[in-house]
Amino acid sequence: MILQMDWNLNLREIEYIVTIAAEGNITRAAQKLFIAQPSLSQAVKKIEQQIGAKLFIRVKNKIKLTYEGERFVEAGIKCAKIFRDLENEINDIANLNGGRIVVGVPFLLGSFIFPQLDLCYRSRFPGVKIQLLEGTSRELESMILNGLVDLAILPLPIRDPNVEYRTIFTSRMVVQVPNGHRLNQCCYEKPGKTERFRYIDIRIADGESFLLGQEGQRIRQVSELIFQKAHIKPQIAFTSKSISTIQRISATGMGLAIMPEHYIDQLTPIQNVNYYYLEEEYDYQWTIVVAYYKGGYLSSAVQEFLHVLDEVFGENRSPSV
Repeated sequence: MILQMDWNLNLREIEYIVTIAAEGNITRAAQKLFIAQPSLSQAVKKIEQQIGAKLFIRVKNKIKLTYEGERFVEAGIKCAKIFRDLENEINDIANLNGGRIVVGVPFLLGSFIFPQLDLCYRSRFPGVKIQLLEGTSRELESMILNGLVDLAILPLPIRDPNVEYRTIFTSRMVVQVPNGHRLNQCCYEKPGKTERFRYIDIRIADGESFLLGQEGQRIRQVSELIFQKAHIKPQIAFTSKSISTIQRISATGMGLAIMPEHYIDQLTPIQNVNYYYLEEEYDYQWTIVVAYYKGGYLSSAVQEFLHVLDEVFGENRSPSV
């Protein structure tokens, strides 16, 4: 018997399934796809009927891929990558008179980097559209591997060896301490050094309340790494995706916060707080990079975007992994 497949799927429908699999939840997937949840559920049923296989099952109120679903998603990711490369190649032919770049950014970092960068790029290539996709650093790394973005701007570390990157800038980490907190009495200067902030030994913050980023964010991972280096266990008083929110709430006296020095120059100035450097053995060099798929196709529009990045942020650095 010869099995005939009479499928008529489009890329949008493939994107539905891939996004649901990535989110593990139809509601969140619908929000990312900017589609109503009932419409998305109906689309999934239609796709399953068309291909003659169940793609998702519910296990303990969670959505899980079937084996057929896993194979569909694997092929769907490959299809998305092939069409993204095709779109980029065609955009090259247009000599940068049109086209699109999809750039992934963390929730706050984009507001720091993009105003000046976007202005410079658009002044040279007004026909090229820049689409931003926001997510946690972990999500952005996955977007690079899945071909959902051309490149992403995010902090190190990057785990997957298939992601290539070049450095944009680095920053020291600082501890934000509210006025009136006992730790302000423990700060000190380094002999012979004239620096912006004084120092604090983070080990004396063992057991103190801290405000942290949420799981999956690099700022959360870096904070936890600092705690591990110092062998301390903080009390987590509050978590948020927004560094700005953490900064403001910390200023009320709820707890301490750790953030890159670069960020405090970009955020709205906050009263009633002090900032302190960490000793070198507990510090972490916050490194912001532009990352892309190793060996993947970089369109002329993307290459020019990288050139503009180098111009705006200084040195022209070689790619590294």
